[in-house]
Amino acid sequence: MTLTSKEIVSFKEFENLLIKATNTLNEGITISAMNQPDQPLVFVNEGFERLTGYSKEEVLGKNCRFLQGEDTDEQSVEAIRQAIKNGEQVTVEMLNYKKDGTPFWNRLSITPLKDHHGITTHYVGVQSDITELRETQKNLQEANRDLALFQDKMTFELEQARRVQNFILPYILPQTNLLSFSSIFEPMDQIGGDFYDIIEISQGVYGILIADVTGHGIQAALLTFMTSFAFKNLALQTSSTSKVVTGTNEKLYNKMPRGSFITMFYAVYDSHSKKLTYTQAGHPEGLVVRPNTQEIIELKTEGQLVGAFSKEMVNYTEASIQLEVGDKLLLYTDAILEVRNRVGIMLMRKEFTAFLKSNSHLPIADLLKKIKLFGLNYSGLKAFKDDFTMIGFEVLA
Repeated sequence: MTLTSKEIVSFKEFENLLIKATNTLNEGITISAMNQPDQPLVFVNEGFERLTGYSKEEVLGKNCRFLQGEDTDEQSVEAIRQAIKNGEQVTVEMLNYKKDGTPFWNRLSITPLKDHHGITTHYVGVQSDITELRETQKNLQEANRDLALFQDKMTFELEQARRVQNFILPYILPQTNLLSFSSIFEPMDQIGGDFYDIIEISQGVYGILIADVTGHGIQAALLTFMTSFAFKNLALQTSSTSKVVTGTNEKLYNKMPRGSFITMFYAVYDSHSKKLTYTQAGHPEGLVVRPNTQEIIELKTEGQLVGAFSKEMVNYTEASIQLEVGDKLLLYTDAILEVRNRVGIMLMRKEFTAFLKSNSHLPIADLLKKIKLFGLNYSGLKAFKDDFTMIGFEVLA
């Protein structure tokens, strides 16, 4: 078929339009002739010139291997050779070099052009500068490695902090024929903010502490250690609960991170006289469960948070109560009081009190376990959303 002059002009116009379009691309476009010796470049667009710094006059008639250099990956080069040998398409990422020697990462995709006999006559190459992307990937990989190392370090430090926290908790609770102690301690995280202590101040006289430090993790572990150390030194010197809490506050004030504080409830029980003295410092009140009369007696005193205010701004008072055989002292942190059901309704105090009355006959260890199950059943969860800590004792004689 013979083309008319109008059709020839249209074809030329289309060819020029196509070249103009390729020149507007940021990617480098090349065409190599496979039917000529050394497979030279026969076309490069302006994007290639901008990308490499070479002009078309410098590269036409040459094999494009001139972009390779000493650090060009041989595996990528071999992948290109095999694709050309087999007449296949391939995409590789390889280090190439611009005319001025500047290295850049080139995402090169080559596609064969075949004649009607299926013989590859040319290869079209599309080249994209992905140096910035590769640098971002490298930085991300390094950041991920650093993060993994940091996580390993944090895991190790959390484990050490957990050991420290376990160290300050009573390993064995005192047991006598006059008293039966029991406790439950379940931190929400690996390291919780709750802690407790039971110490024998003198024969038959016991100090019972429960405390809640703000936060979780390593900071909470350090604060619990500081608080426990300050408390124990003071508790062994006096049986006055207000003096011990006041002294603990003085030792911790201005030594804690900004915004940190501690709530405490400290009681001293003399098993000979059955007298319980106590001080409440921003903590939930203690409870005496009295099965004989089905009473739940709240233990409250005046007192502020510990470690947050100077001694001039606080006043910790103490009160006392005479216990009876069968009475149970119950101290706890706020997890049980703040438990919510599936629709977000918080457990009401009267429900908790009614539960304690109906189970007041249970031994102290069984009572603590049943309180825990009561809270979980109310929430419908398998674990509390905060540290769960309870301690108590039962007067046996």
